[in-house]
Amino acid sequence: MQRPSAERIGGFPVGFETLCFGEYAVHLAMIPNLEAHLDRDRLLSDSDYEPPYWALVWSGARLFLPAFLSRHCLVATEVLDVGCGLGLVSLVAARAGARVTGLDRASTALEFLAASAARNDLSIETRTMDLTELARERLFDHVVAAELLYEREGFGELAQQLLDRLKVGGRLTVVDAHRVDTGTFYEALESCGARRAFHEQLEIREERTLVRIDVTEFLLPEA
Repeated sequence: MQRPSAERIGGFPVGFETLCFGEYAVHLAMIPNLEAHLDRDRLLSDSDYEPPYWALVWSGARLFLPAFLSRHCLVATEVLDVGCGLGLVSLVAARAGARVTGLDRASTALEFLAASAARNDLSIETRTMDLTELARERLFDHVVAAELLYEREGFGELAQQLLDRLKVGGRLTVVDAHRVDTGTFYEALESCGARRAFHEQLEIREERTLVRIDVTEFLLPEA
């Protein structure tokens, strides 16, 4: 992928925000004043309109990283960031020494991630595709699904696809702010044989609403 211009990407202006997670600091390419680029009238009236939600840095992605980094040494590990959006998780994992693959269906999001990687002098593999399109032999030590759970009808298939990407002894980390009812997703994981190895609940206020974010790590039993 060619390095995009640092001024505009996909028709959007580009700014950089510096974010720190303990000893790890990254410069994140983002859209300044994102609200101005959302067509709210069209959002209410046009079912085909797809707002740039990939440009949001979701609360869950920010909050889970400090404790995740303290629990795991990522040096020389393989990390898959599924639905990576702007790629905050990808950037921080790469800064911590991981070999990172960022996956998203929005090509513009990955152009922003490429700009961030260049600014941070990091190497991150990006793939514009759905998880099902990634070569089946690609397996990872850590698979991260941070605020990915929105399409309830696909939860069963998604659970299996995420687990299928784990190496033996690998971990799936799910960061869930419960934007929709996600109960069937966890039922599907457990029916696939996954067991919970870690869980914590975090809280943050988004405007006037208290949001509870569950961070859960799953393991598959070794054969």
